[in-house]
Amino acid sequence: MFLCLKNLSNLGHLSLNISTWVYLIWFIPQLYLNFKRHDTRGLSLHMHGILSLGYLCDWCYGGGLAMPWQYRFVTLVGLISLAIQHYQWGCYGLHTRWDRRAYLFWSFVFLIFIFIYVCLTLGFIKISHVNYDRIGMVSNICWFTYMLPQIIKNYVNHSTKGLSFYFVLIALFLNLCDATSAWTLGWDYPSKIGAGIAFFKNGILLAQIFYFKNKI
Repeated sequence: MFLCLKNLSNLGHLSLNISTWVYLIWFIPQLYLNFKRHDTRGLSLHMHGILSLGYLCDWCYGGGLAMPWQYRFVTLVGLISLAIQHYQWGCYGLHTRWDRRAYLFWSFVFLIFIFIYVCLTLGFIKISHVNYDRIGMVSNICWFTYMLPQIIKNYVNHSTKGLSFYFVLIALFLNLCDATSAWTLGWDYPSKIGAGIAFFKNGILLAQIFYFKNKI
């Protein structure tokens, strides 16, 4: 029994270490595609915004509950990557008044969460373990819904031209790693339930990529 638990723990740490390095490159294919095309119109701004909110919640959740350094490190890298993509949106993607309003809204959300995190770090705000779990649940809601705006946009446009195939493929692999780490290392419930649902929805995105590619 002890050896079994030890093996599971080793598997969890191995999965965590692998995902740590993979998270560092996750956004590169999408950022490169945006730069190469000088266009973000095929990419959903709301997917970008919800994903940013998820990372911001993870930032607070991981710091407040002293999650492993890998967890907090990849969150920081993700936020930096999303900040770069936010800049790309500002350069390439604001073609309508609706785009500009949505862009300003998500910029405001970004700044608010950075302010909250600074207040938590400096001790100006103190919250309980339960409330950190609630922040984690908000993060999970973001993680397994951020694909929905992109799925809808792909369906409406009958195209996945603005979405990187490798971005989605890497996301599927990361979902598997996250699920393995959460269950074998006994993380709190927000970390355990999100990966499976995210894997399913990223699978839909991957199916759309192949479907609409074959329809061209």
